Amino acid sequence: MQRIGPIIQLTFSMILVVSGLAFTDKAAPLPLLVLDSPRSSGPLLPPPLQIDPDVALIIPQMYLDPVNILMWGLLIVVWAVLLLDGIGQIIDPSDNSQARLLHGPIWPLISAAMAVAAIWPWAFGHTPELMLIGTGTTTVLATAAARRSAGRDRPAISFFAGWTTAVFSAALAGFASARFGLPVQALSALAILPGAAIGMAAQMWIGPSIGYCSAMIWAFCAFAITTMGSDPVVALAAVLGISAMATVLVRAAS
Repeated sequence: MQRIGPIIQLTFSMILVVSGLAFTDKAAPLPLLVLDSPRSSGPLLPPPLQIDPDVALIIPQMYLDPVNILMWGLLIVVWAVLLLDGIGQIIDPSDNSQARLLHGPIWPLISAAMAVAAIWPWAFGHTPELMLIGTGTTTVLATAAARRSAGRDRPAISFFAGWTTAVFSAALAGFASARFGLPVQALSALAILPGAAIGMAAQMWIGPSIGYCSAMIWAFCAFAITTMGSDPVVALAAVLGISAMATVLVRAAS
């Protein structure tokens, strides 16, 4: 009976991987940035950067349909650690320990998080509002699972939670761009800075687990490399976000 939960978890991790592979196999994403032709800023200044109408959807989908090797590496590692965690729990379940009596089982929360993560790109990925709901639900479930897994030698759970937080932060930026028409520099910064603030609070709540911060630092680096060509402000936001997560990483490790 104690292996039923890990089997369900492994099943949903396989569904997540298959869904992710199918999503990355779809049409290539549109360019993130476009240059508007009118030089309204003056003859000596470059034309202002404008937001492509589809950027609100493309920004969070960059994590699911990678455009560079760093993003690809992050996505592959997320899939791999979830599969290995599920296999490891079937071979040697850890949810029958005293920690389970104190915090509850992990597999229902992480299975639900992976189920929503597998569904939302297809069902909720067409409007910024629904995408925000889908990514937010995934993040809440994964972070709750990470809190239960803290100190129980299951870093994959917190790593997945950190990745979902980065995706949620990007969806939040996309929602802000669709609602308020923000310039691309602000949009890219919003995809990092709120995530750093949320990540710091979540890491304090999760407890001693370095997987969460590690995933977010990796995600911020990958996002900055993908978008920093638009403006140095993006690079500055990435440095601030990475520094903030590195601070809580040191605290979590100690």
